[in-house]
Amino acid sequence: MNYLLALYIATCVMQFIILTNITIFNGQWNGITMWLCTGMFIFSTAIFISSRSNKRSSNE
Repeated sequence: MNYLLALYIATCVMQFIILTNITIFNGQWNGITMWLCTGMFIFSTAIFISSRSNKRSSNE
């Protein structure tokens, strides 16, 4: 999978999590929402770093 597509999907999931927390749960699950979004951010960052290091090693 293209890493830009993975980053876009992760961003959409994070926005959906925040929207669900605000509209359905009235902001009562802010801690869980922040934890999930932070986990998605770390996962996306790992995918981005991995893809960049793979590009550099294939160019050499």
